[in-house]
Amino acid sequence: MKKEIFLKQFSKELEYLASKLFNVYEIASDYEIISYSEEFYTPNFWKKFQKKANGLNVITNGIFENSDRRQIAFVPDNFIPKNNEDFENFFDFPHKLLKISIASKFKEYRHKDFLGSLMGLNIKRELMGDLILENGAGYIPVSNKIADIISNELTQIGKAPCTVEIVDLKEIKNLPKYKYDDKLITVSSKRLDNIVCAITNISRNKVIEPIEKGKILVDYTKETDKSKLIEIGSLITIKGFGKYKLFSEKGETKKGKERLLIKKYI
Repeated sequence: MKKEIFLKQFSKELEYLASKLFNVYEIASDYEIISYSEEFYTPNFWKKFQKKANGLNVITNGIFENSDRRQIAFVPDNFIPKNNEDFENFFDFPHKLLKISIASKFKEYRHKDFLGSLMGLNIKRELMGDLILENGAGYIPVSNKIADIISNELTQIGKAPCTVEIVDLKEIKNLPKYKYDDKLITVSSKRLDNIVCAITNISRNKVIEPIEKGKILVDYTKETDKSKLIEIGSLITIKGFGKYKLFSEKGETKKGKERLLIKKYI
């Protein structure tokens, strides 16, 4: 696959990361070896490939179940394990899971506090995966190339001292999981404007402007088409309201409207 064809799948603002991903693809294609990205890619990248990219298998991994940000591997057929039981452990993605613990009993630190302190180390966001908070600690997958930097240089979250440890993925029994608030909505169709109206309880006329101004993200990409049909599994981020997953269909009402289960990230 030529680079220009590969890059056409992505918008201009994603071109830098898309170019880095093409380099990973090119190594696997030219040398017929497994090639891994150092970067963690959002769904607007990895959903493009499904399971194949020009003859190469596409495997993604973000450590957590149903992770949004994932490293991507391009894998020739002869490297795919025949035994499905070994599949999960077969690929050696270049990442580590860090646990960041805070020594503070007086304040509950939030997602933005952890991420802000990490970004304060001048680390690129794409070298880190999803951040999940559990029992006062933050868990985040990171590229191997920055794991030691964070371990040695991250000393506090906000004003609270912290410690960083590398989690042994072979020893941990239960990985942290996302927490959601469930909401059942009723819509006439899966159009973006209908779904945003149902989530926010704002009238349809009033949601059109933020959509057209690019304040609504679908799978981390600005979506300005109010009539776009949203697929099950898509992520919808609404400025001022949070991030939601269009999780599943729940049948129809007597009037023929669709019932949908929405999960809000908390």
